[in-house]
Amino acid sequence: MYILVAGIFRNMRKIIPVPLIIFIFLLLFRGSAFSAATPEIRVGLTLTGNALELSFDSGYEIINTASGTPLQLSPGRYKLVPTQGGVKFLDRQGNDCGIYREPLYLRPQSTQPSDATFFMHNAVYGSEYRGALEITLAGGSLKAINVLDLESYLRAVVPREMPSSWGNYGGTEALKSQAVAARSYALFNLGARRHGGYHLCDDPLHCQYYGGKNAETNNTDSAVGQTRGEVLTYNGSLIEPHYCASNGGYTELPQNVWSSGLPYYQSVHDPYDDPSNPLKLSNFIVHPYSTWETSIPLKSLGSLLAAGGYGNPGEVKRIYIASKFDSGRVGELRVEGTNGSVSLFKQDARFALGLRSQLFTVKEELEPCVWVASATGTIETKNSFPELEGKWVAGGYTIKSMLTGERFAVVGDGVKGEVPTLGYVLTGRGSGHAIGMSQNGAYNRSRAGHSYLDILSFYYPGTDVSAVY
Repeated sequence: MYILVAGIFRNMRKIIPVPLIIFIFLLLFRGSAFSAATPEIRVGLTLTGNALELSFDSGYEIINTASGTPLQLSPGRYKLVPTQGGVKFLDRQGNDCGIYREPLYLRPQSTQPSDATFFMHNAVYGSEYRGALEITLAGGSLKAINVLDLESYLRAVVPREMPSSWGNYGGTEALKSQAVAARSYALFNLGARRHGGYHLCDDPLHCQYYGGKNAETNNTDSAVGQTRGEVLTYNGSLIEPHYCASNGGYTELPQNVWSSGLPYYQSVHDPYDDPSNPLKLSNFIVHPYSTWETSIPLKSLGSLLAAGGYGNPGEVKRIYIASKFDSGRVGELRVEGTNGSVSLFKQDARFALGLRSQLFTVKEELEPCVWVASATGTIETKNSFPELEGKWVAGGYTIKSMLTGERFAVVGDGVKGEVPTLGYVLTGRGSGHAIGMSQNGAYNRSRAGHSYLDILSFYYPGTDVSAVY
């Protein structure tokens, strides 16, 4: 589904009023509830376990949507458990409050203020939520769907996708860029049918990171409010915007990462995310992973590829880059071994080897590397091995995973220490797919005085910012 914009717009430096768009917008989303012409979005929440733990106050009511009958539950905390015949309600003390047929709908009463919230105690990415909650039973587990207006959703997405603190250090325009990109992404997916029963999930590995009311901040609320209703369009149609943490100094084409291209992406040098700071900016911020290095243990490389379903080259004899794109990103990484060769194309190399980006080089000569072995039955954290960012962890003789990120923990079955081995060293730049907006690049551009329209114009060339409500 596309949102049609009246006319083709070319000038990114002005917000485009679209008189006809509201009418068309309402037609397209005629079945949804609106608040000030804002569309409604359905977000699937990730839960721990197959039950649901929630609490609400006197401002909420639970409706059996099949019959429209209110369920008389007192304010408090409840555990909802799937059972034969429907959903069993247990109160905080474990008392049985009855079995009700789903689907169920928790919503604020009409007398409640617009900022009313409820709590989900076993949600993975948040705990307090705005809007309503739809509860259904699927495959023996309960499914929770947060139903709320799009602008409220964005208030809980933007601070999870981009640091709110950037607004205190010249990054306000970057936050506004993120708000427009996130809104465009959400609206695009209202019609994409990526999920059954809801539009987007809260999992940052699959959709946008949604953290509920807990995530909201003043800086990002302001960015969302100042760009209310604004989206990215190309030739009058809503675009599918992508963004990443850092492009390492070069943006990328979708077809060089995935399969097909889109006309509003280019592969060009980005000096505002180039770790060498070619513009010699005095306040330039280098992303923590603008440059990185990791080692791949030679002894386990073949089994690592086989376990990932990429093929088994046997005992590895050689690993090298067979082709690159203009940006320097790897098009094909070839691994040769006693059983033949395995080729990893485009982003497959990144995922197969646990790399931060597709922009990397491979040192030709093997080098001494280390694995980490943790003590039996205990958990070792990054504090124990601060120098081992990008190294691999082993439990006994089996390769487990690479140690990356702000936090990591390892459970192993060996003796705590460093295990020397031989491996290939890979050095790279950037973090993510590099398609569309670089968040770190947007931050540097904002600090250099660029407006959010300038930022979006660079990362999504040929697009316009259009007000759809």
